[in-house]
Amino acid sequence: MADIDALIKKYFVQPDDTVPPSEPMPATFSGCQITPLIDGTTYFDELKTQFAGVGTGTPSENANQFIYIAGWHLHLMGGKILPAPGSSGTYLPTVDLEKPFSLDGPGAAATLIDLLKKKAKAGVDVRVLGWASFAVMADNFVQTKAVQNGLGSIRDVNLATLASILELRTEPALAEKAWVNILTHSAGAAHTKLVIVGKGDSAVGYTGGLDFAGDRHGSQPHPAGQWHDVQAKVEGPVVQAMHDFFRDMWNEVRGRNVRTLRMGFTNIASHTPGSPALGPRPLSTTTVAKHRVQSLRTLPQFNYTSTNRLPENDKISFAPAGLFEIRTAWINAIKAAERYIYIEDQQFWSIELMKALREGVTTKPELKVLLVTGLRDPADPKYPPYTLVALTQGLLKGLTPPQRAQVAMFSRNVVVHSKTTIVDDHWAIIGSANFARRSLYTDIEHSVAFLDEDDEKDTALVRQYRVKLWSDAFRLDPADQQKIIDINKALNVWNTSWGTPGSGVTLPSSVTPVALPTAEKKLSDKEQETYDLFSDVDSKTPWGACSV
Repeated sequence: MADIDALIKKYFVQPDDTVPPSEPMPATFSGCQITPLIDGTTYFDELKTQFAGVGTGTPSENANQFIYIAGWHLHLMGGKILPAPGSSGTYLPTVDLEKPFSLDGPGAAATLIDLLKKKAKAGVDVRVLGWASFAVMADNFVQTKAVQNGLGSIRDVNLATLASILELRTEPALAEKAWVNILTHSAGAAHTKLVIVGKGDSAVGYTGGLDFAGDRHGSQPHPAGQWHDVQAKVEGPVVQAMHDFFRDMWNEVRGRNVRTLRMGFTNIASHTPGSPALGPRPLSTTTVAKHRVQSLRTLPQFNYTSTNRLPENDKISFAPAGLFEIRTAWINAIKAAERYIYIEDQQFWSIELMKALREGVTTKPELKVLLVTGLRDPADPKYPPYTLVALTQGLLKGLTPPQRAQVAMFSRNVVVHSKTTIVDDHWAIIGSANFARRSLYTDIEHSVAFLDEDDEKDTALVRQYRVKLWSDAFRLDPADQQKIIDINKALNVWNTSWGTPGSGVTLPSSVTPVALPTAEKKLSDKEQETYDLFSDVDSKTPWGACSV
């Protein structure tokens, strides 16, 4: 048996790692079970099963059942989204986005929006918090040229979500339970992809990178250009923290003044302030497995310059100094790493996290750092230079040739949208937070970090998660996955100078090495302005832009 207390002390955030109030000791739970769900089809099939288990009785029988959703991109209605009057550009969704979203796959007849209406009508407490920017969408995106240039990529996401919220409200049982999450920083987002489903004191939670949008239906083996992502199924006592996070956000929105947002020529109220508060719900503390879990959040601070002329927001009452728990957990695990750090992400933008990786490389000659990315998310802005800045000013700066050889980066021929890190086959994190500054300090995020009490077994949680995730990249059939259980043989597949040969697995052509830059990249004044004001905002820093 592994010494779980030693693992917790080494990899989990401990009291000495914290800096209250913004970086407190995160909620930590034993007796939990984490099931990584790799790719959208796996996750959506799982949700179908969970949703099928509620709302099957009479309204009175269903009264203590619930479905809570906090989403960044709710493209439930499908179709083209009308650009806001006065804005430039058009929205041209892919085929997968043209029809309403269904858990069954693109274009399937059973839509999620009809399913949520049906469950609500049957008496299930269905609540939806979909994000739209109060600062952008309140004025139909006609704020300033700077805002249009800096935040244009989120306009269509917000319009799709507002269309979904508006349609959900046509069901009387959802009229006061489909709200816009308006708690964000002026240039931030409510980026969580959180779902909680339950009956009475029993609940299951989900957190990760997957939105309810038609192009998220990926499955193995991936054809080129398909979506690749990860969501975590969360069971056991830790679900209480996820439920309470949703409840805190819901009640905080309820207590705010209504914001009016616009979709085309339609005004949409953000929420219904007179509706009843979401009350506490004690969930079961029964042990379901041997996984230890930390529930982690990012919530912003609200610092504005005296010259700011754009809409501002108030502090969040349950986190007035912000919460940077994900940042603390990430930094701590990176510092603890000894054998390898594997990071799969769409945005390698954080100079701070890259510097933490560099410290590990320079002090631990055996440590390997493996970064994996992929094709650009179509919803993202044109690929900016921020990764080059983070790599050259953070991870690679000052490394000797042998130290640079401890680092490798690869690109897959799919859209890598997952936000996950694995360290030493012991610790892992799955959630909505990207490897970017805004995910550490500005956007509303949720992630779970986890260990396994049965850590020494080949079937241990983190080791098996790594095997399945790398098998997806290596295009291995289930029968061949055992070939990469040994970490030394698995690392050798990525880089033949690492580890030990003998797995019989080779890197497929769908995974290509990325040449690490040698010259330091610096941002131009215009790029730096866009980075600080819009792309990768730091809520600890006073923020503001002029309206002219």
